[in-house]
Amino acid sequence: MDLRLTHRCLDQLWCQAVVAFVFEDDSLLTGYLSRLNEKLAGSLAQLIDIHFLTGRRGELLLLASQERIKADKLLFVGLGPLTGFSRRTLSSVMRNVSSTLERLKLHEFGITVPWIEGMKTGYGELIKSTIGNLVKYHSMSKRGVADFSLKVFLSIEERFFSDLRSLDQELRRYLDPPVVDYTIVIDSSRGSGNEKV
Repeated sequence: MDLRLTHRCLDQLWCQAVVAFVFEDDSLLTGYLSRLNEKLAGSLAQLIDIHFLTGRRGELLLLASQERIKADKLLFVGLGPLTGFSRRTLSSVMRNVSSTLERLKLHEFGITVPWIEGMKTGYGELIKSTIGNLVKYHSMSKRGVADFSLKVFLSIEERFFSDLRSLDQELRRYLDPPVVDYTIVIDSSRGSGNEKV
């Protein structure tokens, strides 16, 4: 598994797909979703307006990016209501996301771990839980017939981890002893121009 830590936004990542989490609330188009909506010329807002994308827990919607962002595809994943969001919710949803990405043969993807104000779980714990679920699913797949290398771009908002090296060290401690072979790379660029990660 190749894990890349970056401050780049999802729309700036060159990969097969980006995974975007959506809550089932009025705040569907805030944060990075607002930026994605802008890059997609407002089509995300339209899908929400006609209730094609609702954010219900377990909802999965795969769209072609139509070259409006660097990734080929977008996978929108419903997390349910904001009030019910927890580390347990994210772990449950991540198992479904991992399975879906494998079935679609998407082994190179970008992801932003969601976090909301007032949560008892810290952002670092959510990140570790997300990576842990990806590693666990990937290691189980490697024992079967699947033979692929997983490349994950983890987009981190700078306000949470301005120093990605500290997150790198946390993840290495969390992943020790390693269940699968992995590398962690830090992308210190902010994503100017058409520069690839």
